[in-house]
Amino acid sequence: METIIVPVDGASSIKLEVLDYETLTTRFSRVAPTPVAEADGLKYNATGEQFAWYESAIRELPGELRQARVIAPAARGASGGLIGKDNTLAEVPGRGLTLSYSQGYPARTAERFRELAGSAGEFFRRTGSIRDFPGSLTLLKRFLFEEMERPALLERAEYFGTYNVLIAGHFLGPDYREAARKAGNENSYWMCHTGARDINAAPGTPSPVSRKIAAFGRLVPSRPVPAYHPLGTVPERQAASLGLGSNVLVVPGGHDTCLSHLPIVSSFYRIFPEHSGRPVVHLEAGSWTMAAQVSGAVKLPEDGYKKAVLVQGTLDGEPVVTSMYGGGRDFSYLAGLLEQHGISSAWEFSEDRLDKILGTADCFVLPNINPENHGTGPFPGLKGKIINEDSFFRDSAGAMILANLCIAQTAAVQLETISPDRSLPVVLTAGGSKDPCFGRLVATLTGRNVYALFDRLGHPLSETTTLGAAIVGKAACLGVHPYAVDIKSLGLSCREIEPFKADTRDRLAAYREKFFKHLRKTEQTGESN
Repeated sequence: METIIVPVDGASSIKLEVLDYETLTTRFSRVAPTPVAEADGLKYNATGEQFAWYESAIRELPGELRQARVIAPAARGASGGLIGKDNTLAEVPGRGLTLSYSQGYPARTAERFRELAGSAGEFFRRTGSIRDFPGSLTLLKRFLFEEMERPALLERAEYFGTYNVLIAGHFLGPDYREAARKAGNENSYWMCHTGARDINAAPGTPSPVSRKIAAFGRLVPSRPVPAYHPLGTVPERQAASLGLGSNVLVVPGGHDTCLSHLPIVSSFYRIFPEHSGRPVVHLEAGSWTMAAQVSGAVKLPEDGYKKAVLVQGTLDGEPVVTSMYGGGRDFSYLAGLLEQHGISSAWEFSEDRLDKILGTADCFVLPNINPENHGTGPFPGLKGKIINEDSFFRDSAGAMILANLCIAQTAAVQLETISPDRSLPVVLTAGGSKDPCFGRLVATLTGRNVYALFDRLGHPLSETTTLGAAIVGKAACLGVHPYAVDIKSLGLSCREIEPFKADTRDRLAAYREKFFKHLRKTEQTGESN
């Protein structure tokens, strides 16, 4: 069996997935917590430890999975590290660390960045990024921090590599410099929270602000290269050490969300050819509930920078307007509250129970109930709370329906914000696609056609990032565009999610009106739990 190896980097977990080269079905998966470290008061990714974990997972693969054709990484978009002139990770010599994108910067760095970036609205319109994101989610701020606070480190640095490029470089020898040089400004990375690109120009065009930060121009290659561009092969000695076959190709891969759009659009257009070329809205309801319009004209809401709207991208660097909200994080937090009260969060959906909750309308969960979500999402000024906790903690099924009501109503706002054209189809993935209630609520609330993808066994296709990376890897092997990769072997089907019946819809409309009254009052008064 020939395979595709996908090393996946995430904020909370890392994993190694192995997919069948011919069928693109997953054959192996192993997961571990993302390793982190601290040094000199700063937060770091323990990158060397992480890459060693990938190698250990590969060595443990069954023999039949080791005939790999290609390694295709998937990673957080704004995370990365400085590559030294000696071809090592340069930030803490000998420790293999790269600065965490959650690291906060001194006030003087933020103040200087605001001076360079200009008004928040203008920066948003030019870059699709949010000027005042904390840490290096606005990646340009990272380079300014290095100039102001760690100039000696910059002297040792030759390149900056995003995390997917660093992973690729590790499997090239490790040769981080070669990976960064050949990957160029890998297109999807330019679109991910970074502030680096002028979204009103061709992919790879630097933003005016990036030109004001000398370190960026020196350390980031100016040549745009797509994620399916081959960088080289795993050296024979390293391949033998890992028990892999010879001539294993390595590609730069891409940002996780950019990769996740690929199988959605590719399969949807194949199943519904009449939609080919028209925009599709991808609603990824996982830890982050992300609504993204793929394809079509870029229309940024005027106040989007205040409500966690940003521009990400496709594999080719085409802009994708995206709204972010930690819906899954709120959901998990609510499940944790139930457990603390000795109530199991396991539940079975009941339409009668939903109708009763909507009819009574005495209990509401407001978004951002998880403290980690404060200051983010469509309602950044809101600190969520439970209104009438007695009803919420009465039973787990009712509590989980209330959680769904909170997240679905917020998702409806996200969809309207980034794509007010209700004729565009919505494709739902991640955990929300498996929930018996969430998709139906979204379809009912928005009046849109909402679809979910299913595999040949009838399971919702919830994980699309790894599949997207595998398609990219196969495209590189074949020398074709990823949309040209044949995915019929996956046996994917697409089903429209049925909205609730008319009387439930009417109750939901009345409940929604009360929900937003509570939301507005809480925003105005600053009340919270």
